[in-house]
Amino acid sequence: MEDRTRLSLQVQGMDCIECARKIEKAVLALDGVTGARVSYTLGKVNVEGKRGLIDRREVVRTLERLGYKVSSEEGPELEAFLSLRNRRLVVTLACGALFAIGALSEFALREPLLYFPAYTLAILSGGYYIARRGLASIYERYLDMNVLMMVAVTGAVIISAWEEAASIVFLFSLAELLESYSVARTRRSITELMDFMPRKVLVRRGGTEVLIDTADVEVGDVAVVRPGERIPVDGEVIKGSSSVDESAVTGESVPVSRTSGDAVFSGTLNGHGALEVMVAKRYQDTVIAKIVQLVEDAEATKAPTERFIDRFSRYYTPAVVLIALGTMFLPTLLFGAPLEEWFYRGLVLLVISCPCALVISTPVSVVSAITGGARRGVLYKGGLYLERMGSVTVVAFDKTGTLTQGRPKVEEVIPLGSITAREVLKVAASAENRSEHHLARAVVERARAENIDIVEGKDFAALHGKGVAIIFQERRVYAGSPQFFQEIGADISAVEERIAELSAQGKTVILVGSDDGLMGMITIRDLPRKEAREVVDGLKAMGVKVIMLTGDDPKVAEGVASDLGIEEHRARLLPQDKVRAVEEYQAKYGPLLMVGDGVNDAPALAKAEVGVAMGVAGTDVALETADVALMGDDLRSLLYGMRLSRRSSRVIRQNVSVSLAVKLALTLLAFPGLVTLWMAILIGDLGVSLAVIGNAMRLGRYR
Repeated sequence: MEDRTRLSLQVQGMDCIECARKIEKAVLALDGVTGARVSYTLGKVNVEGKRGLIDRREVVRTLERLGYKVSSEEGPELEAFLSLRNRRLVVTLACGALFAIGALSEFALREPLLYFPAYTLAILSGGYYIARRGLASIYERYLDMNVLMMVAVTGAVIISAWEEAASIVFLFSLAELLESYSVARTRRSITELMDFMPRKVLVRRGGTEVLIDTADVEVGDVAVVRPGERIPVDGEVIKGSSSVDESAVTGESVPVSRTSGDAVFSGTLNGHGALEVMVAKRYQDTVIAKIVQLVEDAEATKAPTERFIDRFSRYYTPAVVLIALGTMFLPTLLFGAPLEEWFYRGLVLLVISCPCALVISTPVSVVSAITGGARRGVLYKGGLYLERMGSVTVVAFDKTGTLTQGRPKVEEVIPLGSITAREVLKVAASAENRSEHHLARAVVERARAENIDIVEGKDFAALHGKGVAIIFQERRVYAGSPQFFQEIGADISAVEERIAELSAQGKTVILVGSDDGLMGMITIRDLPRKEAREVVDGLKAMGVKVIMLTGDDPKVAEGVASDLGIEEHRARLLPQDKVRAVEEYQAKYGPLLMVGDGVNDAPALAKAEVGVAMGVAGTDVALETADVALMGDDLRSLLYGMRLSRRSSRVIRQNVSVSLAVKLALTLLAFPGLVTLWMAILIGDLGVSLAVIGNAMRLGRYR
């Protein structure tokens, strides 16, 4: 296998999707480059190719030739836009001032000796960046807005429309500047995620405390976190206790208690107590770093609407350019109409043909929504899943750990015959001690809580996945489900009615016995999450069908479904059974969203239109498995995610509709001469672009 290398560059001045496409085309043409991914919302160019054949200097020269600057900074600071360091701002202000002088001289003073040089200087100053990038686009054989503006300005000068030429140069420069500012705000909202990660960490090495870069921390180091500081690493608390605000990772606003043995995550905020944390992951493997990486990668997974707009714009711009050229010359050639008049109308159509507002309408909405979701604990893997999530008609839940707390507890120990409850619990705990099943863990925890000595039995065996057997005090004892006892030939007829009653209450019954007969029963219950009913009701209110798929006992499943108001459920399902159930419900109800733990439910999550893993902070497998990850342990984040998805779809439709409507209206009004060049720029480019971006950025603030 050939060695590959990757090169990542931060690029300034890349503020629209056309910029990204032009850069991608130019970089892919370089020797040794096999792949290029350009993100204008992040201001990044990622290049992939054969090791030793990618020349970084050649890539940088190509970017600079196109009119962009390679920077070492992680995106521009917004404050730079309002300083004299921003050359685009200085040039735009100078252009605007010269245009104002020219307009005042022409229409108030009527002095051509003033307005002619003022307009000329305005065109030359404001047109510098337009001409530079336009010529680079022509060199790359790429038709973009800069080329169209060059043609429009040149045409206006040819017909001596100096004030029009100066006005469109100024307005286009202003539009580019404001669009750059808006994209930088979106970019900052993404990079702010990384700001939760402290740059330095205090570690204890060789008995002394040393302040080092977070990137230099090694697994096994002990990090010292003082009260009020952000935790810089993923790890386990080995000393101290405190309340920790985990909202940066999970979206949960209420601080949680963390003490020795508990896991903590980088980017979370330590409260009142000092903590010592054993580092479990390196910097690049931390939860917050993975969240940022997934958000960055999400732009590559385009929503269906975005793909459609991309295809549409590729045909739209050339078509309108051809119409504009026809408008310039055909009326004169065919009907003898005034050339200057129709040439001007053609120039207006050229300006209108720019698809900036249209092509930016979807990606800026997607990035804004994905970033806002990530900051509140809902992580979409891309625009595709953001859009899909809002269109599902049925939601399927796993039960254990999703609708329920996932921490089953022993509720009652019922002795049968002369044996005591403590003896029943001792036998059961001794039998279950080596089992990894979650119900077995509940039995062992209850025995330890009651200070019962657990005996190390002999010949442990887990049978059929439904029960266990060991040699306990020279006799063979069993613990397991009623079905398991029936399979081994035990007589449980005397307690079948009682088992049915307990199961109807949503309790799981474990029988304990030996070859001599039953010794007792233990009831275990995994209580529904306190917010589960609210979520189910919320989904129903949205018109979504809710079902439950579980591997648990049918009676237990029925009890939970009844408590939560879920009308359809299936129980005692193996992973492959859940996949078949998902397929059936998809055929019956339409697009399906599956919510599970991201590990055991992986096949069903993969089969669903959208797979959602719950409570996955720190769970690498779940982050990889799901299309959408709920980082926290609050099921209400699912409701937030679906509402955000639906709102995103509405915003995208609004943006696309407004962009198309304005373009169409201006195009129709251009033929009778009701639209001027400055109106085409001010309304069709600047106005619509800012409206689209402003509307999209509301998604990042949606709660």
